[in-house]
Amino acid sequence: MSRWVGRHMGVKVTVVGGGSTYTPELVEGVVNRADRLPIDELTLLDVDGERLAIVGGLAGRMLDRAGWDGHLSLETDRAAALDGADFVLVQLRVGGQAARLRDETVPPRYGAVGQETTGPGGLAKAIRTVPVILDLAE
Repeated sequence: MSRWVGRHMGVKVTVVGGGSTYTPELVEGVVNRADRLPIDELTLLDVDGERLAIVGGLAGRMLDRAGWDGHLSLETDRAAALDGADFVLVQLRVGGQAARLRDETVPPRYGAVGQETTGPGGLAKAIRTVPVILDLAE
């Protein structure tokens, strides 16, 4: 669904979970690879508007400082954020840090690995996350 705009392809990338503290590192990658990644629109989507404003503000300053000429948008509206996206990156943790804490601390009490990506904690995370990912894909 790329759109040619002048000399640019008009590529829109949406980041689900854009209020994450990992987002600045992702933005740094966009900046450092601007010659190879023709991103003209970067949309950060998050359910937490306050976190999104903070992280999005930093992202905007990073992009401005690098002289990036694309458009950054911050969205809490999923439909608006995903509309027209050529690529969607997902970096979310359903249940937030509280759920991660449970995933990593409950299993060791029963002799299992306390990890959010494997074992009982990983299964719990998957049970929370897969329905959300399927809904996004819809």
